[in-house]
Amino acid sequence: MNIKQGTSSSPPPGGSGSDADTGERWLAVEAAPYRPGSVMWNVSRERFILLGGAAAAILQVAHPQVAMGVAAHSRFTEDVMGRLKRTLDAVYAISFGTAEEVAAVRRVVARRHAPVHGESPGRYSAFDPDAQLWVLATLIDGALSMHRRFGRELSAAAQEEYYREMRRFGEVFGLDPGFGPRSLAEFEVYYREMLAGPLLGSHPLSAEVAAHIVAPRRPRWVLALRPWTAPLACEYVPSPVRERLQLPWRRWHPAYVRTLERLGGLALRLRLVPGWARYCPHYRRARGRCV
Repeated sequence: MNIKQGTSSSPPPGGSGSDADTGERWLAVEAAPYRPGSVMWNVSRERFILLGGAAAAILQVAHPQVAMGVAAHSRFTEDVMGRLKRTLDAVYAISFGTAEEVAAVRRVVARRHAPVHGESPGRYSAFDPDAQLWVLATLIDGALSMHRRFGRELSAAAQEEYYREMRRFGEVFGLDPGFGPRSLAEFEVYYREMLAGPLLGSHPLSAEVAAHIVAPRRPRWVLALRPWTAPLACEYVPSPVRERLQLPWRRWHPAYVRTLERLGGLALRLRLVPGWARYCPHYRRARGRCV
């Protein structure tokens, strides 16, 4: 495998705290889709993004085609956490993996998505570009939103770069890079229109699947965390989608979530969170490939 040695003389658009800011010398795998110091690395490595994971999953199944596919081709009532973990593993493998690892994810995704199509209770397909774009959109907005909420907001240039990198990310899942918004500004218009439009949450299956994401039955340890995690899932799903999905939102949720964000943001600013707890293991392993 070819490697290239180099240094970073200026920080990448991801802002402070990036790999390039350390002045370390890297041996970066040339074929890796995303490199050390890239915005993708600097955004995806943060574990606090996971606090928005349930909301992103709920917004995904708010799309009728996604909800129908999940309901017909997965054990969503029994394996919500398993499905979320598999999705997360794929996301991390693409973000921090080598070309070979990304190609393996592409093959697995294609194989798993091939049978996900049908005509009942409505027409759906895992390869429908509108549904694919919406799933990708929830990941993009979720990551940028979590960075903003926890006081790590990216610069305008970094956000634009992240959007471009995520469009390449979407290709692994079969989304044509030319389909949909071409810039972050166009994406933001698209995202607002989707949230305000009539499609999301319009099918009863969306509410059914979303309820299992808010309150999964298994594994048992999740039950103990539900009082702390359910408010995040409900608060981070915006109106009117939240109401259409009949999520169990309560008046105290915003205060609880804002307090968590302030405390988390303060801990990050004061560097109270060690790297092993702050950064995902996939990032740490990828960094271990570099010197």
